[in-house]
Amino acid sequence: MRRTHLMLLAVALFPLTAAGGEDSLSRLPGYDRYVKVRDAAQLLNSAGRVSGIEWAQDGSSLTFQRQGERFKISLQDFSLEPLGKPERSPQRAVRPSGVGRSQRVPRAQQATEAYSPDGKWVACYRAGNVVLEEAASRAKDGAAEKARDDGAAEKARDGGAAEKARDDGAAEKTRDGGAGSETIQVTTGGGEFYRYGNGCWVYGEELDQDSAMWWSPDSRKLAFYEMDERHLRNYYLTTGNTDTYTGLQVVRYPKAGMENPFVGLLVYDLDTKQTTRIDVGGDRLQYIYHVRFTPDGSELLFNRTNRRQDTLEVVAADPASGRSRVVLTESQATWQENRPLMQFLRDGKRFIWATERTGWKHYELRHLDGRLLHPLSTFGEYPAESVVRVDEDAGYFYYTAYSGDHPLNAQLHRARLDGGEDARMTGAPANHTGLEISPDHKWFVACREAVGEPPRTALLNASGQQVAMLAEADGTKAEELGLVAPELFTFKADDGKTDLHGILYKPARFDPERKYPLVISVYGGPESRGVSNRYSAADAHCEFGFLVATIANRGTTGRGKAFESATYLKLGIVDIQDQADGVRFLCQRPYVDAARVGIFGHSYGGYMSALALVKFPDVFHVGVAGAPVTDWKNYDTIYTERYMRTPRENPDGYRDGSCLTHAKNLRGQLLLLHGLADDNVHPSNTWQLAHALQQAGLRFDMMIYPLSKHGLGQGSSTLRWEYLHRHLRPEPLAE
Repeated sequence: MRRTHLMLLAVALFPLTAAGGEDSLSRLPGYDRYVKVRDAAQLLNSAGRVSGIEWAQDGSSLTFQRQGERFKISLQDFSLEPLGKPERSPQRAVRPSGVGRSQRVPRAQQATEAYSPDGKWVACYRAGNVVLEEAASRAKDGAAEKARDDGAAEKARDGGAAEKARDDGAAEKTRDGGAGSETIQVTTGGGEFYRYGNGCWVYGEELDQDSAMWWSPDSRKLAFYEMDERHLRNYYLTTGNTDTYTGLQVVRYPKAGMENPFVGLLVYDLDTKQTTRIDVGGDRLQYIYHVRFTPDGSELLFNRTNRRQDTLEVVAADPASGRSRVVLTESQATWQENRPLMQFLRDGKRFIWATERTGWKHYELRHLDGRLLHPLSTFGEYPAESVVRVDEDAGYFYYTAYSGDHPLNAQLHRARLDGGEDARMTGAPANHTGLEISPDHKWFVACREAVGEPPRTALLNASGQQVAMLAEADGTKAEELGLVAPELFTFKADDGKTDLHGILYKPARFDPERKYPLVISVYGGPESRGVSNRYSAADAHCEFGFLVATIANRGTTGRGKAFESATYLKLGIVDIQDQADGVRFLCQRPYVDAARVGIFGHSYGGYMSALALVKFPDVFHVGVAGAPVTDWKNYDTIYTERYMRTPRENPDGYRDGSCLTHAKNLRGQLLLLHGLADDNVHPSNTWQLAHALQQAGLRFDMMIYPLSKHGLGQGSSTLRWEYLHRHLRPEPLAE
């Protein structure tokens, strides 16, 4: 789980506008204010930041771009020199057609072509099998096709001479075997549900497998998937839903507790013309993914995890013999991250590895032979966030971690690659972004910001002392519009000890003496980011008369493994409790109208929105749920079982986290949105909730998008705000 035509069903109590675009918001009172604040916020959010940083090779200066102008700052006396507008970047050279083209891969699918690193071969997935073609002849074929097309146009002008030339060319191509091309049929016997060189929907969506064929660095070996879905059940989606007759799209989609595809790995050797089967292990329920060759091509690496996904193994295999060995193993009591960072150093043997073994994400240096060499980051009770820079020549490793006084503030650290010092380089009570390190390691650039603090970008020395300010936001425009800085608020979870955070946005010229309806924007799913302590000048939708808030419930990232795992086996229980408690906390404020609370979200956020109305009808009164998973038995194996195990193992969790269980409690206004072609969260989720509500004699609203997949397309956002405005009835704001 990650990210038209309109049709209104007859279950609606009120007529809904089939919105045609965002500008239909102009019908709402406060639209002019909304446009002013929206446009101003876009400018304010970018102010105080720099881009295009370049360090002089001699270490004397730094150039950067600030709001469309270039500047140079001396690293001796820190004097600033304006350089004017930047020169326009030169246009990229156009790659010849058919040679090394990157392929745009649709969501949850795999590329059907893979070009070898040397550009000589292209591996193709065709009708269930793998075929190799010479890339050069493919380019010639593409040129010939273009020539044929051009010839057809010429024919219209010259009365047939071009056609004869084209026919002569086709005959010549037939005589020389396609311009000297070679085609190698690597596999045979593949078909619709037993395929080579292709993956499957659930691997694409949940394991990020957008490829199923992988070349060795020397272009002499090709690894590829063997995918067996013959034992899986079909899910049917209708296609052509606005045509006179519909069609069917068949999706092999394993749902929670059901059977998964069986996956193998094979390697074809261009020199020996032999195919070798890789030993992936004997557990047919396991997942095999993140396939890649080692930097020197001597071994094939892949990640392997059991069906519960609580144990991860990185496995190395000999592509010639197929024998495999385990490089390292990571385990968790709940779920283990499936794809931790594994970044190789230049020698192609040592690598930086991200581990949560202690309950906090940290980095260590490991070797392909299985050895743990040493930790890189201090194993403190805070999580590292991301690698900023690795300089092997100087022996430095830079990374960010939430190691300061506030758990949402990223700080810059520098460690030695040999396992020496790990020093924090920043200490300001702010979130540090936009980090750039000088080649000589004497200086770095950092942008410091917070939710209610506009960004400021400074130049600092290696001790973390500021030596120059490079960019600072001007608050004049915000003052003119009366913008109120958003607030990062904190409250306790129902365990009485865990701090939870949220962001509250208020309209311009906010009046604390009046009451405002509150709207919660939610996603909240596991492994998603809850809130970030980054500046955002305003939420322009507040100008329609709302307060808007986002709450980071337990289960989201950046707070350590215990925080992330709090929703394990309890999706729709702990997370929605945190959302309700956050609303109750805000409703203690006199300007928040506790009788007018709305919530909206899409996908997991759609699930949370629908669940909020049926599980906490005393807290939430209006909801807009886009593509909601209404019962976890409807969703795929890999995502659902990672956090919930199977329905047989966790019947109480599936029951208590289902919208269907609580549907009879609906008292507020609920709008369901879904695309009929959604192959991710299937439309049956919404049909099941609609049926449960109808069985309980309850009314609700629904908008169906006949041609949309998981994204709903034009008009859905407008419809959401129209619906919230209609039922929360915010009072117009004073000009």
